[in-house]
Amino acid sequence: MDKLPEFADKKFLVVDDEAFMLSMIDRMLKQVKAGSIVKATDGGTALRAVKDNFTQVDCIISDCNMKPINGLQLLRGVRMGLNPNIPRDIAFIMLTGHGETELVKSAIALDVSGYAVKPVSLEKLAHTITQALKKTCDLKEPEYYKGVKLPEIQSGFAEDQSSPKAWTILPRASPFKTNTALKDKIEQFKKEHATRDGEGDIKIKNRRQCRVNELHEGQILAEDIEAEEGVILLRKGTQLTKGMINRLRELATDTQADQSVWVGELAD
Repeated sequence: MDKLPEFADKKFLVVDDEAFMLSMIDRMLKQVKAGSIVKATDGGTALRAVKDNFTQVDCIISDCNMKPINGLQLLRGVRMGLNPNIPRDIAFIMLTGHGETELVKSAIALDVSGYAVKPVSLEKLAHTITQALKKTCDLKEPEYYKGVKLPEIQSGFAEDQSSPKAWTILPRASPFKTNTALKDKIEQFKKEHATRDGEGDIKIKNRRQCRVNELHEGQILAEDIEAEEGVILLRKGTQLTKGMINRLRELATDTQADQSVWVGELAD
């Protein structure tokens, strides 16, 4: 592995509403000797985080899918100059999930400095930061950015309701403790995700096991996931969303279980 660059003279603002991702990017930045790291959990908080010259940053690294202010809205606000303490041409890196082509197109229209697909490696993040800091932003008038149409971004469980296969998550034959609180949580999941069933046999290729903390949006489940008592919580062929992954990690934390699930790709 080539020697990683160091950013000891740079200040970063990292924005993500998922604690796991926020912690992971923070850890990576420390590995490349970041000068300082400020963290925020949504776009609105990020815009307010830079208050003066003492809190100024050199680069913003933001997730795209957040509430109430998502990453595209944050990028647009920066380019419009909504916070005069944040330079309109600041280096801005967007973190996206697999398959989020429309989001990337909108980010490019808003003059994003770079983007990386999650889960991002340390090497990829370091390279993206290097390129973003070198890139010159050809700024346009604020009215231009205001007029850029942004695709609707949903987070949490809103998008899950329309899935033809979605239940939620617990591995078959798992060591999860079936205490009352956990059973209540499973019932809550079933109500949130219950939709039609019987989609027929789904063919999956390139199957592999993936640990809970390595899952990312857009992955396809290669097997049904069941509760300990055999209730199907998430169907084979379901495309994982951030909400689903967050709940899986929550369950694994509750039960102190290091779980893995099977993922793959839809066969043609």
